[in-house]
Amino acid sequence: MIVLNACNNKDTMNEKGRNEQLKQSITSNEIVGVGRITSEDDIIQLASPTNGIVQKIYKKENDSVSVGTIILELEHQLEDEKIIQLSNQTNTQIAQINVDVAGIGELEAKISNANLQVERLNNLLLKGAETQQTVDDATTTLNTLNANINKLKATINVSKSRWKEGEANLKTAQLERDQKIIKSPINGRILELTVLIGGSVSTLQSFAQINPGGKTIAICEIDELNAEKIDVGQKGWIRSVGSSDTLSTGTIYFASSFLKKKSLFTDQSGEKEDRRVRTIKMLLDNPENLLLNARVECVIDISNKSKK
Repeated sequence: MIVLNACNNKDTMNEKGRNEQLKQSITSNEIVGVGRITSEDDIIQLASPTNGIVQKIYKKENDSVSVGTIILELEHQLEDEKIIQLSNQTNTQIAQINVDVAGIGELEAKISNANLQVERLNNLLLKGAETQQTVDDATTTLNTLNANINKLKATINVSKSRWKEGEANLKTAQLERDQKIIKSPINGRILELTVLIGGSVSTLQSFAQINPGGKTIAICEIDELNAEKIDVGQKGWIRSVGSSDTLSTGTIYFASSFLKKKSLFTDQSGEKEDRRVRTIKMLLDNPENLLLNARVECVIDISNKSKK
């Protein structure tokens, strides 16, 4: 009998515990969910497109940045030298093209004179005042000039192709150098910067977080048992976990149209992995003193829903 009473008492305590948990998640006019403070626009995880050693750091945590603001530079001496080398090669190609173009001008003048000479000698040959050999020599000279100019034009085409190739290589080298200069892709504020001068950065490795600077919201998860009681436009407030003090009031402006697995604070011990939640977003009225990523409880007023 004693054993039976003990079991009954244990079952009663377990039942009370479950009821108490239910009371914590919903009262007659309130629903409580777990959430965190974040920016309306997603926080950017800034990464480098290339490997390198940090040479200069221009910004620090909490600094404001604009699109294109330089945050840091990786070493790029080799890229600079390559750009200089390719620039010199390109300039040499341009100079050679200019020389060859001038050469074509000279040959064109000589060809014009050679044509006149051949024509004059043919007229003299018809009158018996000139020999065939002289005419043949003049014709050979004309043909040689035409061959030379065609060869020079082909050389110019090759030089232009090399020049265009050099321009493309130079542009590629400049892009490679520019990748060593990391700039902000957005307007916002640097939340975290995890690199030091002399430290290494790996490709696609996040080294900074930037808050886009939009409105501050609370993103919360409501248990599936209460999910249908949520509507856009409902009022609510947030509070620290375990506290009754209101940190800020707010309004629900988004409620997901489906249930999903828990994603916020899923490292809680003893929670059920098969539970589903509905994600909501609450626009906060007084977010000035709130810390981003802070864990909070979201309390939703469903009194109007209940009346309906």
